[in-house]
Amino acid sequence: MPGLLRARPRLADAVLAVVGAAYQLVGATDLGGHFGDHARPLGLLLAAVSALPLAARRRFPISALVACVVLMGLFYGLGFRSQLGQLSVVVAAYTVWAHCRFRDALAVTLLGLAAYETSMLSGSPVSPVGDSLLALLLAAGVAAIGRTAYVRSHRLRDAEHEAEEAVAEERVRIAHELHDVVSHHLSVISVQANLARYVFESSPDTARTALDTITGTTTEALDELRRLLSVLRPPQHAPAEYRPQPGLADLDALAARVREAGIPVEVSVTGEPRTLPPGQQLCAYRVAQEALTNVLKHAGSAASLVIEYGTSQLVLSVTDAGGREVTPNPAGHGLVGMRERARMYGGVIEIGPREPAGFAVVLTLPYPSRPSPEPQEPE
Repeated sequence: MPGLLRARPRLADAVLAVVGAAYQLVGATDLGGHFGDHARPLGLLLAAVSALPLAARRRFPISALVACVVLMGLFYGLGFRSQLGQLSVVVAAYTVWAHCRFRDALAVTLLGLAAYETSMLSGSPVSPVGDSLLALLLAAGVAAIGRTAYVRSHRLRDAEHEAEEAVAEERVRIAHELHDVVSHHLSVISVQANLARYVFESSPDTARTALDTITGTTTEALDELRRLLSVLRPPQHAPAEYRPQPGLADLDALAARVREAGIPVEVSVTGEPRTLPPGQQLCAYRVAQEALTNVLKHAGSAASLVIEYGTSQLVLSVTDAGGREVTPNPAGHGLVGMRERARMYGGVIEIGPREPAGFAVVLTLPYPSRPSPEPQEPE
């Protein structure tokens, strides 16, 4: 039963209204009466009806409190008393303090206290000072408890929102990773498959080499995809079982795969190499991978990969000598992904044709302000 009420808040509020009506019926008496002395029928009716607005307390908290206060004022103003207190007003006031803004809750609470004082005094109270003090203390207690619930619920809501944003950012990162991995490896496989088919009979050795490249590229692609997709499932393996993210040290292997696909790639390094954080290394690697994949798909000409370690920044450039005339799509997933990766680490990326022919991708990444530790395998 408690689980059902938590899952259906409107049903829970309806049950609460019925319980409140029964509670106030038991305590309702005429003025000067004692507990157990039943009030006149009108008093019993008002005692029960004054709890019914609780059924709408979550949807209309302020309206529910106003209705409870008005019915309570009528109850007291006609000379009736509740020996057990007005549970409906207490619950409605708590709801307002737990769900509404501070100024709204304070305003309606002050109006409720004023209405209570007016109705109590008009009903010839036995102890007006004691009743007023009790009402004031009760209102303060309800406000404190309700406000604590308000603050806690908003903190939980903020934490949930931050968690949702983190999940969304992680999904975008994974989408970029999947695009980079699939696009690069499938391009290599496509080129090698076409080569093997073309020379299958005239040059069996070349065809066999192309098929070996396809086998190795497929295995590597599946390995990377498995590693990426594993973060979408609950961890089932020790962190040491996963391969580290690729970085600057893997650029030679990347260039070798492109060479095997038939595109000459020259790799050169200038300046004094330095260790960068894993995130920046992955950014540089993925930009180089996407740029070389575009050379493989669109240019089909020799390419150059240059890594320059400057005094304050790393500059990575991929250029080609030109080939098929292709207009790049600036809104394409690959180009957008490269720009987002660069922006994430405070870098910039320049993408466009170069003179007299060819295409260039130049990534500039500033070094971190403090020394970075050695790259660690992802946990």
